[in-house]
Amino acid sequence: MELKLMIQMLRKRLWLIVAFVVICTAGAGLYSKYMITPMYEASSTLIVNKMNLDQEGARGLDLNEITSNIMLINSYKVIITSASIMDKVVQQHPDMQITSAELIDKLQVITAQNSQVITLKMRDPSYDRAMKIVNAVSQVFKEEIPRIMKVDNITLLDNAKPQKNPVPVSPKLKVNVALAFAASFLLVVGIVLLLEYLDDTVRNEYDVERYLELTTLGAIQKMKKRDLKTRSSARSKKQAGEKYAPLSQ
Repeated sequence: MELKLMIQMLRKRLWLIVAFVVICTAGAGLYSKYMITPMYEASSTLIVNKMNLDQEGARGLDLNEITSNIMLINSYKVIITSASIMDKVVQQHPDMQITSAELIDKLQVITAQNSQVITLKMRDPSYDRAMKIVNAVSQVFKEEIPRIMKVDNITLLDNAKPQKNPVPVSPKLKVNVALAFAASFLLVVGIVLLLEYLDDTVRNEYDVERYLELTTLGAIQKMKKRDLKTRSSARSKKQAGEKYAPLSQ
């Protein structure tokens, strides 16, 4: 399909394209702003960093120990989201009004490859509640890991801090509006091109040449009723003027 023909098809139904895109984009924006509950995210950071003491009593780095800590990260990810840890959090903080199953479902445990850092993230409609939950999980995990693993190598690196004006992480209004605009535009363009492709009605000289491969010899312009009335009125005035023309002519 030629580009020129596609442009002509789109221009013919430009009103449909504009209306569809505007309605979809505005609908996505309104839905994201008023219908979706804003979610806030709080995070805390743990580090696996047990170090040995050298001969002088100072703490020193041991590469073997670091490698061992890194290998324990996957085990710690499983332990953090285990029922034993979550049940302890629920028992110690009944004011949070959350079950261990909900904690397991909502808590995100993020680790980087070859890193000793573990990041815990929690999303909730209330930032204060998310902050309390993620800090409680971090503290309980730190306290319970020596009993479970028989090793004390967990340190709280950063706790979630209170924020005066927390910014929700979802919904992302601008992103949703942009996606709705792009998706609706592509969809309506595809629909318009399909309708035009299936429509074989002959409307003008170009359609005659396109479908019949014939050259037009002439065309009759489409007339409206008011044009007929105007011409009829003009003809009547002309005839009346000829009938009653002055004798001097």
